[in-house]
Amino acid sequence: MKKTVVLFALGLVCYQSLAATPQAVCKSLQGAVADIQQQAPIAVDYMTTLTGAVALYSSSNNRCLLNYNYVIKAETFLQEMMAENQLTLAENVEVLKSDEGIASIQEVFNGFAKDAAKMHFQPFSGIAGITIHYSYRFDDYGIPGVVAVVMEN
Repeated sequence: MKKTVVLFALGLVCYQSLAATPQAVCKSLQGAVADIQQQAPIAVDYMTTLTGAVALYSSSNNRCLLNYNYVIKAETFLQEMMAENQLTLAENVEVLKSDEGIASIQEVFNGFAKDAAKMHFQPFSGIAGITIHYSYRFDDYGIPGVVAVVMEN
């Protein structure tokens, strides 16, 4: 669930920042993040939309946080669940609102984050003080959102 063009652009910025400090990385990301903000919302796939991104530097802990915000179409997500588990829409909503359901959602999105770290954010792996998160929320049914950690150096 990634927008290849956007991530490729950020990957190029990352590549240029291999020996950089967290502050320099955040500064170099500002242009790419601004481009994402101008293009947003960006359809990533049939159920996911990238609604924005932000790169923030914290001088108090010398850390750069890069966060992507995604919205998941709950109806589409639930339709896929119903096709797999034969539960009703209401039953699946209740499952997703339960502690077990939230843990399952977290596990799925953590998997996406882990894949993204390997495929798109490798240049960041050698820079201490870099945190990359994917924040997911659902657009309906009160299903709780989750934050997946892509990288935390």
